[in-house]
Amino acid sequence: MKRSMTLVAGLILSATLMGCSSSEEAEQLSQLTNKVDALSDQVAGLQNQQDQMAGAINDTRATSDAAYQEAMRANQRIDNIADSYKK
Repeated sequence: MKRSMTLVAGLILSATLMGCSSSEEAEQLSQLTNKVDALSDQVAGLQNQQDQMAGAINDTRATSDAAYQEAMRANQRIDNIADSYKK
C-alpha cells in the first residue's frame, strides 16, 4: 500500500511538473511517467503471483499434514498388529 501511494504521488508530481517544463523536458517526463506506469503494472503482477504462490503453499501444507496424519495412523495399526502377535 505504501509503495502504491508513493507511485501515485510520483505520478501527481510528474503531472504537475509537466505543465511547467519545456517540450524536451515534457517528453522526458512523459517517458518517465510511462516507465512508472510499466513498473506499477509489474508490481501488481508480482503481487498476484505472490498471492497465488501463498495459496499453493497453504494447499501443499494441508496435503502434507493429511499425509503425515495418515502415516501416523498406519504406523499405529502396524504396531497394534505386531503387539497382537507377540502376546
